[in-house]
Amino acid sequence: MHDGGPKVDFSGDRGVTSSGSPGACRICGNASGNLAHFPREMMFGWDEAFEYLECRSCGCLQIARIPDDLEKYYPRDAYYSYQRPKEKRQPDWLLRLRHARSRHYLGEASTIGALFGRLSRRPERFEWLRRGRITLDSRIADIGCGSGRLLLKLQRDGFRSLVGADPFIEADIDYGNGVRILKRGIEELEGEFDFVMLHHSFEHMPEPARALRALRRRVVPGGTVLVRIPVSDSLARRKYGVNWVQWDAPRHLYLHTAKSMRRLADDAGFDILEIAHDSSAQQFASSELYVRGVPYVEHGRYKPGNGPRAFSRGQWDAFEREAAELNRRGEGDSACFYLRPR
Repeated sequence: MHDGGPKVDFSGDRGVTSSGSPGACRICGNASGNLAHFPREMMFGWDEAFEYLECRSCGCLQIARIPDDLEKYYPRDAYYSYQRPKEKRQPDWLLRLRHARSRHYLGEASTIGALFGRLSRRPERFEWLRRGRITLDSRIADIGCGSGRLLLKLQRDGFRSLVGADPFIEADIDYGNGVRILKRGIEELEGEFDFVMLHHSFEHMPEPARALRALRRRVVPGGTVLVRIPVSDSLARRKYGVNWVQWDAPRHLYLHTAKSMRRLADDAGFDILEIAHDSSAQQFASSELYVRGVPYVEHGRYKPGNGPRAFSRGQWDAFEREAAELNRRGEGDSACFYLRPR
């Protein structure tokens, strides 16, 4: 680890091709001119290197060999998505206002909802839901949801039919308010849904083509699947190479491009309705810290106001402005793919 100022070292990300070829792409089958890269485990600072293939044709980054002990890299006492959220109890009058606000955000006219909406900051989740054309009665599933933090928010917002699925939780969770989290994968999930969400879980799945085909069987005609993932055809990935924060080796098994996602979606029977980039300042701040050798679990100490080694408010604001501009141009390092079955 070094303590110098932010600077980018590209030497570890030039990729290699040789007679020891990194192999064929598991997305499009291309075996010509593919590159190998060796990012390190940086969330916990274990510093173990992993080989990834970069497909010359579709651009997808994919781990060369999935570790046999993959669960080791998701320690239950430290991995963020499995921490049980605090259950909030709100008075009935406040919940009624939240429900009216939700209907307003989803397009249902309401004076009370419009007023409460103007007094509130519009949560990002309503942008996803609005594009899915759903109502408070729509059947919603969240795949790879961990302990179900988002579903609990949706329940307080007034949504009535909510289920989550995650194969890595210890056991099923029933919160007693209509929210259930099931210990199972996509193919074990039963029923049909109007809106299925995968928030940064798709990149963790070992067989993405099979997963999308299973999703196609779970979504109703006219329904929507939202896949939010890091994307490797982004400025941050090009700038930071193996120090790009979204690489997250070895947990992120596949880092897609728009081209590789279009191929997967088409093969599974989906049309991509829209791609909306939603990257944040983290693509710069955390990648800069990876360049310095700082593991992700320590990044909170570098937010503005946390001491002399932290980023300044001016630096952070600059990161946020650049992220917004990249999202506008379609070059942010995270994107929402809205899929609809044919």
